[in-house]
Amino acid sequence: MIWTQIIFGGLGRRGFEAVVAGLVLAAASALVAGSLMVIEGGRYALTQAERNDRPEIVQMRSRFNRALFETPRSGNLPPLTLPVYEPLIEPDQLSSAAGDGTIVARQSLFRNVVSGDRFLNVYIFGIDPIAEAQVSNFSLTRGRFLRPDDGAVAVLDEASARALGVDLDETFPVRKADGEDLVLTVVGIIGKLELRDAPPRTVEAPAQDSSFVSSGVFVTLHTSEAIFGRTTLTDALVVARTPTNAPSLANDLREAFRLEPGVFVTERYSQFSRKVHDFVLTLGLFTLIGTATALLAGLFAANLLHDVYAGRRRHYATLIALGVSPARVALAGLSLGLAVACAGTITAVLMAIFFRPTEFALPSLMADLGAIEPRFDLSVAAAMAAIALGAVALGITPTWRRLLRHPMAKALSENG
Repeated sequence: MIWTQIIFGGLGRRGFEAVVAGLVLAAASALVAGSLMVIEGGRYALTQAERNDRPEIVQMRSRFNRALFETPRSGNLPPLTLPVYEPLIEPDQLSSAAGDGTIVARQSLFRNVVSGDRFLNVYIFGIDPIAEAQVSNFSLTRGRFLRPDDGAVAVLDEASARALGVDLDETFPVRKADGEDLVLTVVGIIGKLELRDAPPRTVEAPAQDSSFVSSGVFVTLHTSEAIFGRTTLTDALVVARTPTNAPSLANDLREAFRLEPGVFVTERYSQFSRKVHDFVLTLGLFTLIGTATALLAGLFAANLLHDVYAGRRRHYATLIALGVSPARVALAGLSLGLAVACAGTITAVLMAIFFRPTEFALPSLMADLGAIEPRFDLSVAAAMAAIALGAVALGITPTWRRLLRHPMAKALSENG
């Protein structure tokens, strides 16, 4: 009880000023919190766009294999396995040109089986399981995914499994380049497949609901090399260390394969940077406005708290004259400021959270990122706490310096 009297005793009309300071701090902080939440929502949208577009990835592919357009639809023909792209990418040459980039090597093949008036087309992808999992999404429903040391095993999506009539731990044949069949054992079933930079869909195959291949059989590169009979790649992805390194990496790859006109190199960073350029500028403007608003709000709240502390100099000087240690008096003054600042900040945060819009359209000309959702996270909470603490520190400093540097009689005077 005595400590409460020391902190809040003798406020008088200054108590009303303290309440006003808390309300003003709450209103200003709510405005700042709202702007910061919009800024964080914009940053999150930009991060999601970068995660979806992956501008650090450079795609390499060969010419499309025209033989896929001529696959038979009927007749009694032997099974056939064709490359989707012409095999023109030498692994050693690619590794030398990629430098410190991460190579996601692929052999994209096409399995065609014709029997009577029926045919069954299935795409087969030879991949590096570890590297491919970093760029593509495989959601397994049963079994396991491929391992680098796997042999004649395969993982396939549910649509391809139904088309082939196989299930987990069952087998199916694939015709190799030498005319023999390689029997593959199913070790995993994929429920959802998102293959990064999948080949375009040119022939009918299971679960083809888009213009790109969305189903297939996945084996290790060693297995696909045994099927295809060669180590040359049909396509590959090279992941640069940072998105800004992608253009220079693409130039190095083009230079390395300049003598092979059938190899095409595509980088997305230039297009991505153009797409989000105006969004980044708008977000930077909002950040600048939010920072200025936060500083003005903190300075205004500090000025109001300074008036409150200025009216309590006599109270603090009396406590020191009565023998209360200056540290305890400073703690009492700090507690008063923190109480006002915390009440205002908590009110502001609750207002910003409960009255925030569900979405906010950040102005942009080319960035098709949609409406952003304001987000309250640790950075917003830290900014709000910094404003409150800064206002208290700036408000109490002049009063405390006056108490310590001027004679006690002057501090106890009415004009002190």
